[in-house]
Amino acid sequence: MKNHRILVQWLVIVLSLTGMTSVAAESIFQTFQIPPLQRANPADPIASTILTHARAIERANQVAIGIPQIEDPQAYAQALRAEIQQQLPVFNEVETRVFAGATSRELQDFLQAAAGKPQKVVLESEVIKVDETIIVPSNTSIEGRNTHLSAPPEFRAAVFEFPAGTRRAALVSLSIEAELAVLLRAAQQIRLQQIDFIGGRAVTILGGSDFIELAQLHMDKAKFGAVMAQGDVARVWLHHCRFTESQRADNGGAAVLLTDALDKPSLEAHSHHDALAEAILPLAPAPHALLIEQNELSDNRAQGLYVDGAYGVVIQHNLIKNNDKEGLCLDFGAVNNLVMENAVLGNGQRARQTDEELKLDWVLEFGRMADGSAIAKLPGIALDNAAQNLILSNTVRDNAGDGIKIVRSGFRNLILFNSITANNRGASSRFQFFGILLGSAGIEQALAGEDMSKHPLDFLPPLENIVAGNLIYGAHRAGVLLDKGAIFNDVYDNQVRHFRVAPLESASEYFNSIIGNSWQPAAIPPVSCLSRLWSLKGMIVLLVSVLLVSLLLRALMVFFCQQQRKQA
Repeated sequence: MKNHRILVQWLVIVLSLTGMTSVAAESIFQTFQIPPLQRANPADPIASTILTHARAIERANQVAIGIPQIEDPQAYAQALRAEIQQQLPVFNEVETRVFAGATSRELQDFLQAAAGKPQKVVLESEVIKVDETIIVPSNTSIEGRNTHLSAPPEFRAAVFEFPAGTRRAALVSLSIEAELAVLLRAAQQIRLQQIDFIGGRAVTILGGSDFIELAQLHMDKAKFGAVMAQGDVARVWLHHCRFTESQRADNGGAAVLLTDALDKPSLEAHSHHDALAEAILPLAPAPHALLIEQNELSDNRAQGLYVDGAYGVVIQHNLIKNNDKEGLCLDFGAVNNLVMENAVLGNGQRARQTDEELKLDWVLEFGRMADGSAIAKLPGIALDNAAQNLILSNTVRDNAGDGIKIVRSGFRNLILFNSITANNRGASSRFQFFGILLGSAGIEQALAGEDMSKHPLDFLPPLENIVAGNLIYGAHRAGVLLDKGAIFNDVYDNQVRHFRVAPLESASEYFNSIIGNSWQPAAIPPVSCLSRLWSLKGMIVLLVSVLLVSLLLRALMVFFCQQQRKQA
C-alpha cells in the first residue's frame, strides 16, 4: 500500500504541473493497483437492493464493448483510430471530372451520369444554389475550392445525402449554408473534411453508418447543434473540428449529440427532450466505438458534448470551454466510455437559459442570481444513470458548479488522476459546489412530484465508484462529497487543498472506504511563543540576541570602569 501511495502521489504531482498525463499502455487496474469494480458485500441488504435495481449496471454488462476491452485506455484508442483509418477511402488514382454548373440539380445530374465507377468531381464554381438534394454515389469524392452551397430557408431536406448502401465517398473543401447540410443513412467508409457550416445542423448520422471520418469541420451559431449520431452508428472519428455558439439550449442542442433514441419520423425528433429520456433497458441500438479527439466545443447554449446511452466511446484531448450547461454529460445509460486528458473549463453558468428551459430541467423554482443567470449551476463533467465509465487525467477548472458530479445514479465509475481546480464559481446562499460529488437524487424526486419507481431512469445512491489520485485545489465547499445513501465507494490517495468547509463531507450513514488522502487543515492553528522559541529559526534568533546583550553589557562595564578610574 505504501508503494502504491507513493506512485499515485508522484502521478498527481506530474499531473498538477502539466495539466495532462498519459495512462500506461496496459491494464489500468494492474498499472495503478485499482480495486476490482465489484466490491460491495453481497450480504449487505442496501447494496444488494441497489445492485438488483441498477439498470445502468445491467446495461454495462450487456453492451458489446465491456471493461475488458477498454481497461487499457491508450491501446483501445490507438486500435480504434487505426481500424477506422484503414477503412477510409482514398481517391488518388481515379478519373477526375470538373463540374462548372451553378445549381445542385445540375450537380446531381452530373454525378449520376458517371455513377457506378470511381470518380473525383472537382467543383469549379464559387457558388452553387441548392434547389435539390445531392445524392452522393458510392466511390465518389466531391472536392470544392471552398465552394459555397447555399439553400433557401424553405429548403428543409439535406443538401448532401449518403443513402443506405453508399460506400467509399467523400466531401472535401466546401462551405454549406442550410437547415441540414449532410445526412448519412447506413452509409459506410465516408470522409467529410475541411467544411464550414452555417445554419441548423451540420451532420446527422443515422443507424447502420460505419467507418466515418469528420475532420476539420467548423460551425458557429448552429440553430440545432453541429453533429448528431443516432442509433447503431459505429467507428466515427471526429477530430480537429470547432463547434461554437450553438443556439439551442436543451440537451438535444449540444454541439455534439450521441443518442440511442428510438427511430422517429423526423430527424430532429431524435434530439427531443423526451427522446433523450427513454428507458435504459431493454437495449436500443446506440452509438459505440467512436473516437472524439482534438476538437474545440465552446460557448454553446447547451453542452459541448452530450452522450445519451452510447458506449465504448473515447473522448480525449478536447477543449470543452464556456458552455452554458455542462461541458460534457454522460447520461441515461452511457456506459463503458473513456473520458481522458480533456480540458473542461468555465462551463455550467446557465446565463442564457429561458424560464421555460429551466423548467424543463426542474430548476426554475430556485430562481436567478443578480446577474440573471440561474442559481442552480452545472458541473464541468456530469454522469447521470451512468456506469463503468473511466474519467482519467482531465483538467477540470473554473466551472460554475461542481468539477465532476454524479447526478441521479452512478455505479462503478472510475474518477482517477484528474486536476480539479477552482470550480464552485457559481456559489450562492442557496448552493455551494464540490470538487467531486457522488450524488443522489432525492431533491429531484420531490420537485418532479411523481412516482420515480415508474420512471425510465434509476434514482439510486452511488455505489462502488472509485475516486483516487485526484488533485482538488481551490475554494470548493469540500473536495469530495458523498451524498446520502452512498455505499461501498472508495476515496483514496487524493490531495485536497484550500477548501472552504472540509476536505470531505459525507451525508451517508453507510460504509465507504476513505484512506490515504492528503487533506490540508481547514484552518492553521496559531503558533505559540514557546513553539516559535524552540524552532530552528527561534533558536538562531535567541542565540544572536544573547550575543548582542552580552556585548552590550561588556561595553557598559568597560565604560563604567573607565569613568571610575578618571574620578580616582
